[in-house]
Amino acid sequence: MFVLRKSFFGNLRKATPSNSLSARLVWGRKMGRYERAAKNSLEEATALASGIIDTVRHDLRREEVRLEEEMRDRVQSIQALLNEVASIQDAIIAGSSEIKRELEKAKKRLVKYGDRELMVTQIIGAATRLGELRTLHIDAVERIQSALARPPSAVDIIERMTKDLLKLSGSWESAARVVDESIADVVDANAPVELVELHREISNNGYDLILAGDDRDPENIEKCRDKIRELSGGDTI
Repeated sequence: MFVLRKSFFGNLRKATPSNSLSARLVWGRKMGRYERAAKNSLEEATALASGIIDTVRHDLRREEVRLEEEMRDRVQSIQALLNEVASIQDAIIAGSSEIKRELEKAKKRLVKYGDRELMVTQIIGAATRLGELRTLHIDAVERIQSALARPPSAVDIIERMTKDLLKLSGSWESAARVVDESIADVVDANAPVELVELHREISNNGYDLILAGDDRDPENIEKCRDKIRELSGGDTI
């Protein structure tokens, strides 16, 4: 309220020919109907603005909690599978290394002792185990891909949240427009009735003749009329 008064006083001083007149108009007087209306409107606008802030804060917090829960569920839903597949991959690596070592040993015995029968056995066994390991690997990959494709994905979660925020922003904007309307109502742009009546009194009741005094020459009267018009701000209000 203090800011409104300060701004009002500043404008009033600027608009009037005398700061002392401004002081007489403003200080020491009782609160008028416009100031009471402005005070009430500002109180209403302040309450509405506080309500919007609380609403936005509540909505954002609710979305934050939901986001945390959905992201946590997303990760936890595939965590066990990821650990299992990781163990399978490690086992595939270990099995592949073991098969390769056994083949190397069989090759050395073939070269050294000519043990072809052992070599044939090792080749057949290695090929069979390789097929088993590849099948295991393919199965693990398919399980991972299936788990990753299971909705909602992390991207799905973010898209859902952004859509919700867009819907919420519509209600926030509607509430904000009410605040702007309330602020716009603080000061009535129309001139007060008393100001209009004063303008009519000065403009239409022969004060130009009083200013003219004894010199009732039409040109002098017109000059007096123009002087009143100039000082009062024009013909219309």
